[in-house]
Amino acid sequence: MRVKCFECGKEGDLTIEAWCCNCGGAWEPAGIPPFDLNAIKKGDSSIWRYGSILGLDILEPFKRMGVGWTPLVPVKIFDKNTLLKLEYLSPSGSFKDRGVNTMVNQLISMNVNTIVEDSSGNAGASVAAHAARFGLNGRIFVPEYASPGKIKQIADYGVEVITIQGTRRDVEKAAQAAIMPGVAYASHAYHPAYLAGQVTAAYECWEQLGGKAPDWILLPVAQGGQFLGYWFGFSYLLQAGLIEKMPHMVAVQSAQVAPIFHAWRKGLGDIPGVEALGPTLAEGVAIGKPVRGKRILQALRETDGRVIAINETEIIDAQKLCSRLGYFIELTSALAVAGMKHLLDEITEEEDILLPLTGNGLKGVPKIYSG
Repeated sequence: MRVKCFECGKEGDLTIEAWCCNCGGAWEPAGIPPFDLNAIKKGDSSIWRYGSILGLDILEPFKRMGVGWTPLVPVKIFDKNTLLKLEYLSPSGSFKDRGVNTMVNQLISMNVNTIVEDSSGNAGASVAAHAARFGLNGRIFVPEYASPGKIKQIADYGVEVITIQGTRRDVEKAAQAAIMPGVAYASHAYHPAYLAGQVTAAYECWEQLGGKAPDWILLPVAQGGQFLGYWFGFSYLLQAGLIEKMPHMVAVQSAQVAPIFHAWRKGLGDIPGVEALGPTLAEGVAIGKPVRGKRILQALRETDGRVIAINETEIIDAQKLCSRLGYFIELTSALAVAGMKHLLDEITEEEDILLPLTGNGLKGVPKIYSG
């Protein structure tokens, strides 16, 4: 798989040992071909309908997992035209399955049989599910504060779960220290094949909307894999002349841990690390410094985007609102719904808002939750 580093411009072939660039930057796919309508495998209702245009070393999965082609449902929220992308119906219960599926298949093509990952829950669950499906050995490092339900889900797949005290960054360091010869870092933050898998969500939405893009996309953002996947995907569609303009990309964060929000307000070109003001119910976005910070800010600038920071009460209220509509989502996923309320004066009656519902509410709640 050809990869490149946005930070320094280096390009080369992906290896197991060099899970990031020498400069510390995260790899991106370098060999993604132009979007081609004729390349879509119409009979395949998974992310692999786009297998030949993802820039991977393989065109088909080694085993079918059932990832992709999640429903897109039109509803009214705050009296606005809203499209709910039901990503929580993925096999492990979250959107992470898109990127993890392509990442694990790419790693298997490189003869990997042991993987490690660090996660607050959903990425770890997805990696663990894929390890079980593909017969891999797995070690998942999780923060001590993670939802007990998510930790149990990870463990039930049969992988080793290592609980780490401290910050989310401490968990990442522990996982990286476990990398050794024969062990691959299956990181949703760093791996380029994960990013390639997330591009498929944009392609699906475009097909499901009859060949057009939404006007706004609101997403909970931590490391930004899903956010950048949508941005890259719709960018490729724009380059192919298949849409007229890019959607406004909106990153929604918890006010307790909001590095993108603060960098955006200051007009910075990169995202400095921040310390959490305290625990957050939106545990999935408790990242003090995203590794693809420059790319996230670029996507925001080029799409006339927005960044919104949400308080804890708003998160709970948004989860309840979705439940009253019939969609039970986890608290992190509710960030995007809460973010809509901050944009009501900017979104017109004719415009469509895409809200990917990222995680299933049945996964449980963080230990700090008392509501």
